[in-house]
Amino acid sequence: MSFPYIDRPMWLYSRSSDKRMFVLIQQMRNLLEEANHREYTVVGTSQDMGTGRSMARMGLKQMMRSVQCGFVRAVLVRDLSRLSHDPAILIQILEFLQDHDAVLITTESDLRYELYIKGLENRFFQRAAQKGLPLPW
Repeated sequence: MSFPYIDRPMWLYSRSSDKRMFVLIQQMRNLLEEANHREYTVVGTSQDMGTGRSMARMGLKQMMRSVQCGFVRAVLVRDLSRLSHDPAILIQILEFLQDHDAVLITTESDLRYELYIKGLENRFFQRAAQKGLPLPW
């Protein structure tokens, strides 16, 4: 089976608000296994332990710096909630990825469906059309 974005340098990001470190470690282990299975080129990883209600997270900042510098063109997460449950934060992160021609890939959910049920999918279609940007997926 062929997976899209195999040629894009990939960043793996995990976040958990669970107090048990094992949960965060297992989440990253699963991302690494999936990236290996899909033959993605992983150039970096980061993790955050705690809430996703803020952009002030060290692991998120590391990922975003790598995208901004052009080292990373794709970000792999378990699902959209690993970035945040807060729609305003999700919009900020996805617009950032879109502005930098980077895509978000989820391993355990359908990203477009998640965006659709959150009422966010059309926002990115419209933004892409207005600004001539690619979609962040």
